[in-house]
Amino acid sequence: MVTVSIVTLAMVTVSSIRMSLLDGVGHIGWWGLSPSQDLTTYCKHNKGGAPLRILCVGANDLRHVIEMMCSNREVEVYVMETNLEQYCRHILLLSVLLQPPSCMGLQEKTELYLDLYGNSLVRSASSKFVLNSASSFIRMVTDEDYQQEVLPMLDLSLLKYKERDFMEGIFKFWGATDAKSKEAFPIDKFWDGRVRSYLGTRYDAGKNVYDMDFSMKLKERATLLDSREYATWRQTGVGFEVRDGVYDAPNRTLCSGIIKMIGGSKRLARGYWGDIVCSPYLTHGIYSPLKSMYEVRNRINVRTASEVAEHNLLSLIYQINTGHKYNKPPKPDRFSFAGNDKGEPTSATLEEVAEEDEEEEKKDDDKTVEITQKVENVNISGGRRKKLTLMELDKPKSNVTVRLLPLGTMEQLPKKENLLKSFDLIYLSSSQVSYFTPELTAILKDDANLLIENVKFITPLTKDQEKGYLPKIRDMATKAKCELLGSNDEMNNNFHLSFHRVD
Repeated sequence: MVTVSIVTLAMVTVSSIRMSLLDGVGHIGWWGLSPSQDLTTYCKHNKGGAPLRILCVGANDLRHVIEMMCSNREVEVYVMETNLEQYCRHILLLSVLLQPPSCMGLQEKTELYLDLYGNSLVRSASSKFVLNSASSFIRMVTDEDYQQEVLPMLDLSLLKYKERDFMEGIFKFWGATDAKSKEAFPIDKFWDGRVRSYLGTRYDAGKNVYDMDFSMKLKERATLLDSREYATWRQTGVGFEVRDGVYDAPNRTLCSGIIKMIGGSKRLARGYWGDIVCSPYLTHGIYSPLKSMYEVRNRINVRTASEVAEHNLLSLIYQINTGHKYNKPPKPDRFSFAGNDKGEPTSATLEEVAEEDEEEEKKDDDKTVEITQKVENVNISGGRRKKLTLMELDKPKSNVTVRLLPLGTMEQLPKKENLLKSFDLIYLSSSQVSYFTPELTAILKDDANLLIENVKFITPLTKDQEKGYLPKIRDMATKAKCELLGSNDEMNNNFHLSFHRVD
């Protein structure tokens, strides 16, 4: 079974325009097209002891879930995506986030997450993590008891058996012995082919095209994004180089298949079919609660979007692991070693940094020995020894339960009596607004809210297409008996369009 994702933005009605969007944004979303937010803040029924119930449709990732894991509310998140490969990525990235602090440090966890999340080519250590974890993921989708033991915040019970079989095949591909081989999945060639197809005759002037897209669409709206890092990602697909190293192993988690006409017949074409124009920086790298992140020197941001994403994600992971907010200052910015006006260094010297690195390496070695002993000496009832995987030790508890829904079942949800007026919030991505119907709002609680992702960061859209988005959504809202919250200007400047049920 092959599941194909088709981006259907509400205001795009011309076939040629839609194909242009598919060429750029892609047939499958590996990351969201708006910043992460704590969706519980949009719930009117945010007080009380009962768990909040949120339906999240087409978000492409779990960025909002990560934010909600830092809240104090119990939340049940029902997730609906368009591809099973996305569900596999959800399992992978959740397992990274919830690796025990005793087994994987905060910085290492952050770097691993960003590497697998937004890079076409990853470090060998990241590739090994996927390779070594694949067998555990296979067991998760085939053994429900094991899955609840190692990743209890995830609920796969609603998935169909044929979907679990398909996911097992995906994980087997991830865990193939030639996982580091570019011949098995030459993503650099796939990426270049997508870029050539999208740019056409403009391919040789690619850098100018990237700069124009950045200046016309992203510069004013994503002020923390740097034009050079954006151009590098557009050219290579590598967005987060948070650690010096060699990024040469193909990221197999970005592999998917679509049906294409090849030689006059429909065939499965496996390759990279994701976004090549918007970037993975949008989810964690273009917004920060810290004013220092927005500092500009000589008309250049002192922080890159990848640095902002690293700090934001590190702060979230720290809060998930400890229950406390991360109050430490960010890493020194890229100008710190240049010195101040007097020529004095504004940060630690290279020698001091090297000494700190040596101390950290020694601590890591000691920790590795300690963890190995802990794994090998765990006793269970009856005195028998059980060799546990690192994933099974000291996991932080989660206040969020993620339930993965079967693909293509959105129309069936309103038909289930137990779901009528049961959700505190519904979130629809910009690619799934066609579900904004009176039938869908029937599963919202009275006076509950519905969020729709804005399209302000979708690079290929023209100004006229953007202007037509809000009126189209408002017409759909009127039919669904929902009312827009806020003015048109406020909505155009926000990440999401907010509506509430009025009947």
